[in-house]
Amino acid sequence: MKEINGGTQMRDLWTLPAIAKWEKSCGKHPTQKPLPLLARIILASTKENDWILDPFTGASTSGIAASLLSRNFLGIDKEVDFLEISKKRREEIDDVETRLEYQKRIIKYSDRKV
Repeated sequence: MKEINGGTQMRDLWTLPAIAKWEKSCGKHPTQKPLPLLARIILASTKENDWILDPFTGASTSGIAASLLSRNFLGIDKEVDFLEISKKRREEIDDVETRLEYQKRIIKYSDRKV
């Protein structure tokens, strides 16, 4: 945990921004989480190329973070509307400029390089 926290011990209180407008560009989910939060959790608990399973993926913030951090991802949800949001979000980061911008935004909250 020190590695992703500037060399100091991770605290039990993380100061991260609330979900931003740019994170809702493809639609809204009622319980969507901030991308920097999921990125920090993924960085703290996985290595590159690891698999992440989210059986209630919703708008797939965990999947977007996984992709931006070079992890494999499998998301499941029974709500077709939420899966459509997930699909749009995934397609959005296929654009190289958008992908780089998102990586810059999540790296602000981690000292680790993406």
